Amino acid sequence: MRMTETLKDEAIRAYFEEGKEPETIARDMGATPKQIRTALSDLKRLERYKKRSEAAKLRAQICVNENVEEAARRQAALMRGGTDSVQQRATKDLLDRAGVCVPKESTRDVVITFAGGAPKLGMPRGLEDGD
Repeated sequence: MRMTETLKDEAIRAYFEEGKEPETIARDMGATPKQIRTALSDLKRLERYKKRSEAAKLRAQICVNENVEEAARRQAALMRGGTDSVQQRATKDLLDRAGVCVPKESTRDVVITFAGGAPKLGMPRGLEDGD
């Protein structure tokens, strides 16, 4: 079967709007899965769905950002005495998604140098002296 422009558009619509898998679309249309995957890889046809996807991501980020303050308050309350670890993980996840993170105490490695050499480690004599 030859994929017409209309069929290609229909395959893309079924994939994005109905959530169908390429194999299912192929079976329903009488096409091969390879033909459907080829249509789904056509960047010009995907442009309008890309714009929709970007808009959906922006809406989701706005929703996350609107809830950050409440999540931060809830996280603080749970840390002060709450025992609900599920809620604490959920609020931490929301804060992480919003880019809110607690700075680490130190971002540098600590190097300790001993003036008289390294202290004895208590290893067997042969291993400690390098014998």
